[in-house]
Amino acid sequence: MLEFFGHFHPVLVHLPIGILLVAILMQWLSLREAYTALKQAIRLTLGIGVLTAIASCITGYLLSLSGDYDNGLVNTHMWMAISVTLVSVFLYLREIRYPFGKVNQVLSLTVLLLLTLTGHLGGSLTHGSGYLTAGLGGDSKALLPILKPIADIPSAGAYTDLVQPILHDHCYRCHSADKQKGGLRLDGPDFITKGGKDGKIILPGQAAGSELIKRLLLPLEDDHHMAPKGKPQFTKDEVALLTWWVNAGAPFDKKVGQLAQDSSIKRVLMDFHQGTAGAFKGAGAGDQGPLNIADSDMPREPVSPASQAVIKQLQSAGVMVLPIAQNSAYLEVSFLGDSIISPVTLQLLSSLKDQLVSLKCSRTSLTDSALPVIGLCSRLVRLWLDHTAITGKTLSSLQSLTHLHYLNLSGTAVTVEELQPLKSLPQLATLYLYQTGVDKKRWAVLQQSFPHTQLDSGGYVVPLFATDTTIVKAPVTK
Repeated sequence: MLEFFGHFHPVLVHLPIGILLVAILMQWLSLREAYTALKQAIRLTLGIGVLTAIASCITGYLLSLSGDYDNGLVNTHMWMAISVTLVSVFLYLREIRYPFGKVNQVLSLTVLLLLTLTGHLGGSLTHGSGYLTAGLGGDSKALLPILKPIADIPSAGAYTDLVQPILHDHCYRCHSADKQKGGLRLDGPDFITKGGKDGKIILPGQAAGSELIKRLLLPLEDDHHMAPKGKPQFTKDEVALLTWWVNAGAPFDKKVGQLAQDSSIKRVLMDFHQGTAGAFKGAGAGDQGPLNIADSDMPREPVSPASQAVIKQLQSAGVMVLPIAQNSAYLEVSFLGDSIISPVTLQLLSSLKDQLVSLKCSRTSLTDSALPVIGLCSRLVRLWLDHTAITGKTLSSLQSLTHLHYLNLSGTAVTVEELQPLKSLPQLATLYLYQTGVDKKRWAVLQQSFPHTQLDSGGYVVPLFATDTTIVKAPVTK
């Protein structure tokens, strides 16, 4: 019950601020002959301001008991608020016995100063340190995004240069030294590992089971969705990066180049290199940059919106479902690596067959039995089946995907014979076959079967040229 009443503090805290400011304004205006009529209302206004200040202090104290805020900052804020209340009481009593005196004017200025300082501290608790002074070039680091383009991705720290800036930009306002909502801090490795009141938030190597990732994938309307509705949302690239990092063991001391990378995460890392990974909030920032229907391979004809109930069920199961662009009903669906795709989930997926244009099942439990269901999604343009258990026996089920441009089968057991049914796909532009069952000796045969498709065998080796080496010489001293 105490915590319940404490939650009224944000409601009550604005009352004394506004009322006391009005009282101070009337006090100073009443010094002019044209406003002498205001003198009768000063005492009443001050009295109401004092009462609301007392109520605000009580609820603020109850809210501080939650432990969600930095104790030092909370205590300073609390004593400043108490000072506002006490000086206001003294000013009120002075107005009763000695109205309109010089001392009262000094007291009103003191209340104004204390209100400003207390409000600044309250804003810092809610929005991050340096809240009031951010616009004046003060301590604005907690308010401004720090995710910047990264020149050398392989040498960048996976946590320090990628994960930490993402958390800083989206999470530090509520989960750092100033404020620990849910007892959780995310501004350091030890805090991230420790978790919050509800336990650990990351399970190294298991993104699908990590609370941090699960919260990011909840429907926006869900009370537990992170970031909260109305706050800047994580982009698809940022979610993919965090998922990759957790699946890689959530290391705090390794470089990006030391962690395993598939083709999809390499494209995400390229967005971070170019500085576009955090530039497109919500839908649109994906594996191949923001999608633009006007100049992409995505369909342009209108389509009816998908069932929101189905979308919420998929999101609740940890599946990422996003529109491909603003004001578009077409969807892209991504399963987290190591996800188990159940028959129920597949059935839900088939309900989106008219809207689904991009489907990523990389490194999931997908098997041959799922391909007939995927074949029902005839509008698919991009499809990732890489590093799954499919053998290729049911690839003929994909012959109905006449709009398919991109297909990734890397890391599967498909063979040249099993790929033959796909040569009838009229729009297939790119087919990835790295580490598959395709015999290298029969690569030429495969290329003849797919004359208009770019076949990617992977395993590239980039030669080192003399111009790739920079020789640094010591300066000549005279």
